[in-house]
Amino acid sequence: MHEIPDSSPDPEVSYSEREREKILFSSLDKLPHGTRKALQLRELDGRSTEEIARIMGISVGAVKARVFQGRRKLRQKLQRHAGSAWTAGRDASPMFGKKKHIRQNQGPCDVCG
Repeated sequence: MHEIPDSSPDPEVSYSEREREKILFSSLDKLPHGTRKALQLRELDGRSTEEIARIMGISVGAVKARVFQGRRKLRQKLQRHAGSAWTAGRDASPMFGKKKHIRQNQGPCDVCG
């Protein structure tokens, strides 16, 4: 008789990922609208700074400032909510099905672009 390995995801890992996603969405929702939109367009949609500026009708410099501030504020919210696991470079946090790494006192790592 052959055993077929169980390829279903570990329930604990699945639960943990869903909880982290809830925390992330909740933290994103607490950011100011313009900051949240710029951050979502950059990090989740992968749009360029120039494209975000056109979409939002603001300057490239304003987009850069909003993304920078958004990352900083989001990192602070996540750190307060869940501790350093969110901001440690060794722990990836899935953001909406994509792997994103957020490191303390820095922008996204090389994986994030």
